[in-house]
Amino acid sequence: MKKVIATAVLGFAVTVSGAMAADGEALFKSNGCAACHQANVKTVGPSLKEIAQAYKGKEGDMIKFLKGEAKPIVDPAKFGIMKPQLNKTKNMSEEELKALVEFMLKH
Repeated sequence: MKKVIATAVLGFAVTVSGAMAADGEALFKSNGCAACHQANVKTVGPSLKEIAQAYKGKEGDMIKFLKGEAKPIVDPAKFGIMKPQLNKTKNMSEEELKALVEFMLKH
């Protein structure tokens, strides 16, 4: 019985983790992030790959940036373009920001 409960709890934890990633992707798309950030190609903004490389191991710093509490470390010259989007990310919950960052850093 204990094994069944442990397996169920573990399965739930994996499902919740997967849901967070899915929510991050949904947030990325629904907030217009994909208009400027592509997976592997730099367009209006840096690619997700560039962002993931710059923020590797610095998830907290990326969340601070999205809250408007830190300076950009990826392509600061284009920060002016990002400013209007920060108004959206500043209003996201901590859970939403974590899901968004998790999705972006997977690239």
